[in-house]
Amino acid sequence: MKKISSICMAAILLAGISSAVQPARAEAGNSGMEYGMQLAGKPKKELKTVTFSVNMHCEKCVEKIRENISYEKGVKGLEISLEDKTVKIVYDPKKTDVRKLGDAISGLGYEVEVKE
Repeated sequence: MKKISSICMAAILLAGISSAVQPARAEAGNSGMEYGMQLAGKPKKELKTVTFSVNMHCEKCVEKIRENISYEKGVKGLEISLEDKTVKIVYDPKKTDVRKLGDAISGLGYEVEVKE
C-alpha cells in the first residue's frame, strides 16, 4: 500500500512540474529538446586572467599564497611559479577585480605588481 501511495505522489508531482514547464517552453518558442538543453546548460561566466609579479623566495611563500588566495571571493584558478616569481589568477570579474586580488597578496606581506 505504501508503494502505491509513493507511486501516486510521484506521478502527481511530475504532472505538476510538466504543466509548469509547458507554458515557458511555448513562450520560448523552442522544441522540448532545445528548451531542455537551455535549462541544463548554464550560461558561461566571463572569466578574466591577471598575472602578478610577486617577490616570493621559497616554497613556503608559494604555499602561503596558494592557501590564502585560492579562497578569495571570485577566484576560479591559480597558477604560481616560484621560478618566474609570478602568480596567475583566473577570476570572475563580477565578484572581484585586479586591485582586490593584488591587495590580498600584498596583505600576506609580499610586494605585488601587475605583470603585462
